[in-house]
Amino acid sequence: MKLKPLLIATMLLGAAAPAFAAKDLGFYAGGYVSNTNLDDKIGPFDESAWGLGAYGGYNFNQSFGVEASVFGTDSFIDGVDLQVVGLTFAPTVRHAFSETVTVYLKGGVVYQVIASDDSLDDDYQGTGYLLGAGVDISFSSNLAMRVFYEFSEIEPEHDELNNYFANTRMDHYGVGLHWRF
Repeated sequence: MKLKPLLIATMLLGAAAPAFAAKDLGFYAGGYVSNTNLDDKIGPFDESAWGLGAYGGYNFNQSFGVEASVFGTDSFIDGVDLQVVGLTFAPTVRHAFSETVTVYLKGGVVYQVIASDDSLDDDYQGTGYLLGAGVDISFSSNLAMRVFYEFSEIEPEHDELNNYFANTRMDHYGVGLHWRF
């Protein structure tokens, strides 16, 4: 995996970062860059693409919060210009290992639209489940970096076509920055 060196460097940076008392309660918002792998269970489709996203949430206490995100990918196949756009909502469970390093797990719902710019009539959409894990590394009391992995699976549907019965799996790896308010 191409992101393994980045993940290792991020963990080392987190271990070497000076201790900051992070504001763990309240709202946060940020953005990320990701690599997304899309796998269609019917055929030999297993492609990846780069993407961008935004996320935000609210931490009710030191251990529990909720988070929502929106994301979009670049084209998975250049000739077809196939892209994915999605929305997620998930409760999060967090654990702070130090004042700078917090690990979280989340599980929730995802809504995805799989579309081609060439023809909007080919859009498939669906709601499914989302599981994720990540590490937040605080640089100051307000600024933190995030490294994460999310897995989601949907069963896409089309308004006019009834012959698409495959589950679509998405693996989403990313690095982002967020600001705590």
